[in-house]
Amino acid sequence: MGSDVDLAMFCAHLAQQRVMHRVFEEQGRQIVEVSNEADAQRVRTEYEAWRDGRLALQWLPRPARARTPWLTLLRRYPAVTALIALSLLCFPATFGLDAGSLGPLLPWLTIVPVVGSEGDLRFGSLSGALMSGEVWRLVTPIFIHFGIAHLLFNAAVVLEFGRRIERGAGSICLLVLTLLIAVPGNVAQFVMKPAPLFGGLSGVAYGLFAYVVVRGRLDPAPAWQVHPSFSLGVVILLVLMSSGVTELFGVYIANTVHWVGLAVGAIAAAVWRPTRPGSADAV
Repeated sequence: MGSDVDLAMFCAHLAQQRVMHRVFEEQGRQIVEVSNEADAQRVRTEYEAWRDGRLALQWLPRPARARTPWLTLLRRYPAVTALIALSLLCFPATFGLDAGSLGPLLPWLTIVPVVGSEGDLRFGSLSGALMSGEVWRLVTPIFIHFGIAHLLFNAAVVLEFGRRIERGAGSICLLVLTLLIAVPGNVAQFVMKPAPLFGGLSGVAYGLFAYVVVRGRLDPAPAWQVHPSFSLGVVILLVLMSSGVTELFGVYIANTVHWVGLAVGAIAAAVWRPTRPGSADAV
């Protein structure tokens, strides 16, 4: 659709017909994105009818927007919901650190077993933990967060890019990507700096971001498109964090997981691009 077409009345009509959609501009054209092929065909037909006068539209009072039930969100994005819910459930694990205590939960989430108190920490080996069957430790550091800002920022990024992947490629794809990103990222971080007290969803967030960006280069569907300025800003932020500037303010960041996540997400998008039946389409 040309950028000179005022779609306000047409969008109001779609809203009245309960057709979920969003409008954005790309390369001088207006794109209407809908959730499935049936709605896409309906929008095409009604748009053509409206433009040639066969469909007369008029302004009507907009109905009150119904709140989406949590159960509906859970059904639509179960994998994203599970990742964020686990992060929330594990968030109290770090509360004891301010008092110099590991607490009862944190030692079970770190990449290797940890005992002791602040200033006198002792931790086991990664090989020993795996030989003991504690394979969950390869993943669980992603659910450790050191403060509410850390948790909320990571959850917001995972929500944004995770829902795109889950909507466009399916829940299994998102869960597999999470594991592919988390395991090598956590191991690489521990190998580069053998200290077990690191964690967060940020490595996964960078990986999901990279997957969406690279896939957007190979797949024209609107769900995979990310504005270039946003992508550039994310990469610049990562470079700044890796420069050590945050350490001047007493903030130590596990940047290895970020770089590994970025690389794994990009490679995964290049070699594996499943499509969920009924995923988002555009007209």
